[in-house]
Amino acid sequence: MLCILSCSDKKTISPKKFSAKSSEKFDLKKFNENKIDSTYEYSVKDTIIKLSEAKEHFKKEIIAVNHSFKHTFVYDKSTNLLVNEFSYFYGMPVGIWKSYDEKGTLTNWKNYDEDYDFTVKQLTGLLKKDLQIDLINDTNYQSLTIDRFPYKRLYFFTNYCYSIDIRTIEETRIIKIDGKTGEILSDEKSFIQE
Repeated sequence: MLCILSCSDKKTISPKKFSAKSSEKFDLKKFNENKIDSTYEYSVKDTIIKLSEAKEHFKKEIIAVNHSFKHTFVYDKSTNLLVNEFSYFYGMPVGIWKSYDEKGTLTNWKNYDEDYDFTVKQLTGLLKKDLQIDLINDTNYQSLTIDRFPYKRLYFFTNYCYSIDIRTIEETRIIKIDGKTGEILSDEKSFIQE
């Protein structure tokens, strides 16, 4: 969990700052000894590890118990080598997504946090402290969607924004937060009528 949080807690990152070569292999022996219907799932402290097999690849998912963070590793089935690595926070891409060739050399990467100086960790802290919304521990939401997008502000400047859409039994709440400063841009509630 801390590894995933630190991936999304960034400043500017260049390819030189992380390993450009990965020789990580899928643990095929452990998987074959424990799989049931092409899946093996186990827990380590507050994290779920899920190993699975598809037609062309193996996959390892590291999932926070509350399912807020998911870090996924995809391995080539013929070599068991890592080919893709990516992370999500409630379905929103976070951190650096990486692709490797058949030799384990980094071939492509994208930093999804690049334009967001206000990190996911800071976002969860702000929501909890200022708006009493606990994204990490509260599971009473019917649905929760978090997204990021650029928008024009004052027609000249592009700003980056977090959009949080929370639905409970009583209400729908849509919150927009500036991705650079953490300023709450809007907080709209609409109550569900019976």
